[in-house]
Amino acid sequence: MAYRAEESIRQVGAAAQARAKARPRVLCIAPAWNEGERIARVVSAVPRDVVKTTLVVDDGSTDDTGAHAEAAGAEVIRTGANRGVGAAIRSGIDYAIEHGYEIVVVVSGGGKTPPEQIPRLIEPLIKGEAEFAQGSRYMEGGEFKRMPLVRRLGTRAYTLLFSLFAGRRVTDASSGFRAIKVSLFEDERIDLWQDWLDRYELEPYLLFKALKLGHKVIEVPVTIEYPETDGIAYTKMRAIVDWWKIFRPVVFLGLRLKR
Repeated sequence: MAYRAEESIRQVGAAAQARAKARPRVLCIAPAWNEGERIARVVSAVPRDVVKTTLVVDDGSTDDTGAHAEAAGAEVIRTGANRGVGAAIRSGIDYAIEHGYEIVVVVSGGGKTPPEQIPRLIEPLIKGEAEFAQGSRYMEGGEFKRMPLVRRLGTRAYTLLFSLFAGRRVTDASSGFRAIKVSLFEDERIDLWQDWLDRYELEPYLLFKALKLGHKVIEVPVTIEYPETDGIAYTKMRAIVDWWKIFRPVVFLGLRLKR
């Protein structure tokens, strides 16, 4: 009986090790600029049973964003100067490639993309159903909270134009919540390391290229929640000026002015 008990324990242990080995190494990237204590709430909400490391890219903050992130348990890269969210995400992707992660998840350092949803977002990648999972607030099951009317109108219009240029209908092209297999970046036709992608351009560039090149892209319903600051929905994106930055990759790639 003792032998059987020991054998059962060994089998359970072996099964647990096999599950752990099969689980992909996931890196959560949170670009952050002057987020203060908001970044600590984001880091603390990341589900650590599925995410191995949370990496905060402190993009030249002049406040204590980096210190809050470290206190909450994140790894922190400090850029020293504000280069833009695209450059910050790219630094996170470089880190993932260098350290052998298999999946990257991008979340908002300001809290718009509640990290509790990460398991839902990465599930299609783990199952082999997709290489790129784009979070959507507009598809069935998705939701948005405290979203300013001008942003609702702008994101809807942008998504329509994006779909027309990409030749494939998507429901939320401007969502900043996504999960990507690191192997996608082995495609040399996807060149994230171009200077013109440093700010808001990188994210639509990546989605557009993944779609046009035939990679397996799926949308997943998520909640996008605009935090309140003094009773006002919080966002750093400026109307018109920054909207052009997220739209120009679509124009440049659609007209083959950029690669």
